[in-house]
Amino acid sequence: MVEIASLLSAYLAFALLHAARPERVPLRVAPRLRGKRAWRIAARALAAASFALSVWLWRRTEAGPAAYLVPFAALLCAASLFVLLAPLWPRAAWGLALLSPPAVVALSLAGACHG
Repeated sequence: MVEIASLLSAYLAFALLHAARPERVPLRVAPRLRGKRAWRIAARALAAASFALSVWLWRRTEAGPAAYLVPFAALLCAASLFVLLAPLWPRAAWGLALLSPPAVVALSLAGACHG
């Protein structure tokens, strides 16, 4: 469970990094975000925090170098998935990104209870 939460956190990190440029966001909130420097800074800071969470979650299951290498590989795979999926099916790509935070919390708690 914690592993899936870590992967979703890496996916969310790339989605936030992608959303730092509002013209890339197909949702209706994008026009309101254009030209707002605070949004770009906040999106990048949240992306860094989400990736740090991914590393921390994976560290709970693995020890040593794998705890650091796997989240980077997950980030690369999530970035590839997002970049390939977003032009074809944007609602699925952004929908998964919006569902990731509650899923990360739920899976982390479930993993903490069972692991």
